Amino acid sequence: MSRFMKALWLISTLVGLTLAGCSGAPAAPTVKLTPTPAPGGIIPVDPPVALTDFSLANSQNGTTTLKNWSGKFTLVTFGYTHCPDVCPINLALFRQLHIKLDAESDQINFYFVSVDGERDTPAVLAKHLPLFDEAIIGLTGTDDAVQVLTKQFGVTYKLEKTTPDQTDYAVTHTASSFLVDRQGRIRRVYAYGYDPELVSKDIQALIQQG
Repeated sequence: MSRFMKALWLISTLVGLTLAGCSGAPAAPTVKLTPTPAPGGIIPVDPPVALTDFSLANSQNGTTTLKNWSGKFTLVTFGYTHCPDVCPINLALFRQLHIKLDAESDQINFYFVSVDGERDTPAVLAKHLPLFDEAIIGLTGTDDAVQVLTKQFGVTYKLEKTTPDQTDYAVTHTASSFLVDRQGRIRRVYAYGYDPELVSKDIQALIQQG
C-alpha cells in the first residue's frame, strides 16, 4: 500500500467515523469516533493527504477549484441547507472560529460543501450561508462532481428517499469538519462538536509554522 493510500485509509477510518442523520425531528446527533480524538476534537492527519483537483459551482456565481484554496488554510464542512441540527451547529462553529481567528482571517477560507445538489443551488446557498457568516462560501454540483471531493476526505452521504421524485427528505452524512493547508493537503479532522477555542489555537499554530 502506497503512503498516499495509507493516509487516505486513515482518514476514512477516522471519518467513517462521524455520520450524522439529519432528520425532520429534533434529535441529538449520533457521533462515533475511532480512535478517540485529541482534546477539543482535534485529529491530526499524518502524513498529510494531498488533494487532487475538483470543480464545483460556488455561492458567488462562479466556480471553485483546488487552485482557489492554494495559498491559504481552508476550513471545510459538508452538509445541506435543509439539515435541522448538525449542519447549523457546524456553521455556527465556523462563525465562532472566524471571530476567534479575526487577526488571521485573511489567511483562512471557510467552505460549506452541499451533499444535496438537487435542492442546494448556488442561489440557495447564497441566501442561506450569510445567516451564519458572510465569509462562508458554499459549493454545490452534481453527485459525480461532489464525490470527486467527498471521496478524498473520506466523507459519505446518503439521500434518504423512498421514491426518486421525493422532494422532502433527510440526508445522512459525515459531520466532521476538516482543515486543508496552503499546499492543498488535509492536515486536520475536527470531530463534530469540537471546542472552537482549542481548534482556533490549533489553526493559529499551524499558520505560524508556515
